[in-house]
Amino acid sequence: GAIRAVFHSWMNPRASVYRKMHDIPESWGTACNVQAMVFGNLGDTSATGVAFTRDPSTGERLLYGEWLPNAQGEDVVAGIRTPMPIRAIPNREDESLEKRMPKAFATLDEIGERLEKHFRDMQDLEFTIQEGQLYMLQCRSAKRTGPAAVRSAVEMAKEGLISKDEAII
Repeated sequence: GAIRAVFHSWMNPRASVYRKMHDIPESWGTACNVQAMVFGNLGDTSATGVAFTRDPSTGERLLYGEWLPNAQGEDVVAGIRTPMPIRAIPNREDESLEKRMPKAFATLDEIGERLEKHFRDMQDLEFTIQEGQLYMLQCRSAKRTGPAAVRSAVEMAKEGLISKDEAII
């Protein structure tokens, strides 16, 4: 069904025109990724959320973001439920992922740090926790405010993550 449809789409008229416009040989074929689904809505030991390796407003180097227990990814952005802070903050410590699922929080923090070093840039992370096990869904360079861009560039240069010349760009 669905996999077959992906492969058949290679020959549809729009795809043929696109390939001709961009000089892509028909012989290259197409790919189809198949991956397991993970569920953040399997009870109190499951969750979903989004995080940044640095605060996108200030550039401060700390894991920042929000999460929802017993939820799927779209629930965080749909506005149906109020997300909770990833990191323990005053008056909301008990809501934090850091307090409720410390092992998953620590793993997320460590993976975020590794991804930032690999991509040499602040990262925007999406994750799901299924029955206590953290799964990374996606990462990309994070959008940030002007002040956050300046601070993160200066700090990444001091950390040796990027050069001073790259920090200026």
